[in-house]
Amino acid sequence: MEILDRLKSIVGIGKATIELSQVDSAVRAGTELHASVTLRGGDYDVAVQDVRLHFDEERMVYTAQGRGDFAFWQQHASITIPLGRTLGKDEEMTLPVVLTLPADLAPNAEALRYVLVAETEIPGLNPKHAVPVEVVA
Repeated sequence: MEILDRLKSIVGIGKATIELSQVDSAVRAGTELHASVTLRGGDYDVAVQDVRLHFDEERMVYTAQGRGDFAFWQQHASITIPLGRTLGKDEEMTLPVVLTLPADLAPNAEALRYVLVAETEIPGLNPKHAVPVEVVA
């Protein structure tokens, strides 16, 4: 049955998901960023070793004249929450998290933004969710 479950997850059927919620929308450099991470089981049990959160800086890059898009620049803070457990079918688990931001962060600008990313590794999947966060002066 495990092979069938992996095939389902590859095409996105009944897969487990990860989602960020209750994220502080505006923060100052050097303060704590609060959020909640919710893991939801799919149609079958999956092993979850840990959940990783990282606070990334993205900058505007230009791939063609006049056409820019934001791309990963650097990671400023991260935390790993060890779980080492099985997420049951249709089970939901919510974890409150706090991430301390560095004191030298520049505020958001036209060509600079920040995102909070939550991800985990599940066999056959790598669920990930990102939420923009504004760093204010």
